[in-house]
Amino acid sequence: MVTQPVSDDAWLEELEARPAHPRLHGVIHGPLAGPLRMGRRSRAFAQTTPGKIIVVMVLLTTMLLAAGLSMSQSMAGRNQALDTVREATEPMSAAAHLLSTSLLRADTIAAAGFVQPGPLSEGDAEAYAAAIDTAVSSAGEIYKGAVEANSPTSASIEELVSDILRDLPIYVGLNERARVNQRMGNPVGVAYMSEASGIMRSRMLVAASEINELTRGDVAKEMRRLSRPQWIPLSGLLAALVFLVLTQWWLWRVFRRRLNRGFLAGTLAVVVALSWAGVSNYQSWRSGSVGYERAAQPWEELTAARIDALETRTDETFALLRRQSVVHSSQAFDGTYASVSAAIATAEEYGGSQQLIDDARAALNAWAYEHNELVGALNSGSYDQATALLASGGAAGETAFRELDATLSEMIAASREDTRVYIDASLDATRRVAAVVALLSVLAVMSTWFGIRRRLGEYL
Repeated sequence: MVTQPVSDDAWLEELEARPAHPRLHGVIHGPLAGPLRMGRRSRAFAQTTPGKIIVVMVLLTTMLLAAGLSMSQSMAGRNQALDTVREATEPMSAAAHLLSTSLLRADTIAAAGFVQPGPLSEGDAEAYAAAIDTAVSSAGEIYKGAVEANSPTSASIEELVSDILRDLPIYVGLNERARVNQRMGNPVGVAYMSEASGIMRSRMLVAASEINELTRGDVAKEMRRLSRPQWIPLSGLLAALVFLVLTQWWLWRVFRRRLNRGFLAGTLAVVVALSWAGVSNYQSWRSGSVGYERAAQPWEELTAARIDALETRTDETFALLRRQSVVHSSQAFDGTYASVSAAIATAEEYGGSQQLIDDARAALNAWAYEHNELVGALNSGSYDQATALLASGGAAGETAFRELDATLSEMIAASREDTRVYIDASLDATRRVAAVVALLSVLAVMSTWFGIRRRLGEYL
């Protein structure tokens, strides 16, 4: 065997045979060789008719599931948020009003106890204790609601409630000292009562008013937010429906055959899901935005009017105790009278109980007459007559003011029930929608794959 001599240029041929980048060449023709080969085959398969069908079906499946699950999760979140409003935020707002009125009522009874001769009657003492009790339980309800609602204002509400609960024992202690001194006949009892009332008005009622504003704003804000149409999830379902229709049109162009039953069933499922979600959004908007705002207006005006009336009643008592000019008291009463009258008119306009409205107007007019009598007695120095007017039947008796306060309380309770009806209606509109939309989306996917299997069977 004859061996050929090695050429002097053989090393050049060997160098040219080597890859320019040996490491990259090793990777491409080593571990990545299989995946790259599969990628080329997949790309080639995707250019065939069955490949195109599978690609379109994968895209359609992804779109249907994404749209359906997005709407389902959005509805589930809305349902949970509405449940929080119903169980925590709205009761917290109602408790905030009850806290303000209970504190004011306790202060009114405590002040009125110094108008009548002798200590508080048994009925007045029980009413005072009940008002303090209600204030404490309402504060606890507010704190609990703030924790459960976990809104941006929760920390502020919790801090304000803590401030009130910190001041309440001081207020009660000063009033007890005032009562002891009153029983002993010491004039200093009025000073203790005035100091207690000063704490109530300068700190506790200010904090309670702020809680009222925050909780009321939380409810209104949440109802507005939760009643807005879910445009993004709805548009996702609509886009999925459009893509489904375009897919059927493409299949018809490719196969020139009548419409596919599986795709028709899938289209029907998506249409039902979209319609169900759309109707739910509309009902939620009607109940949570239009209906709730209409029902909440009388409640807001009535609660504000009742607080004004309680504050004015306490002003009347202090005008007598301090032998002050009643000019400021009369101006405050005129504003309160207008506020209560407007609230009653609003309740009548929005379909409140006519019997309660008539009773409230009669009690308001009787209180106005009594107030004018009080002003005349104080201006003329007839303090005994003024005392008789304020102590008539006791602060817990059936006076004109007491009747007005009781009637306003009933109207507020009825108005609150109206607002809760709309919250419940919004909650009902979102129930079961999440599960139904998710189920219909899965059904649409299954129907389309069932419908396309025969077309794929022609190629595979």
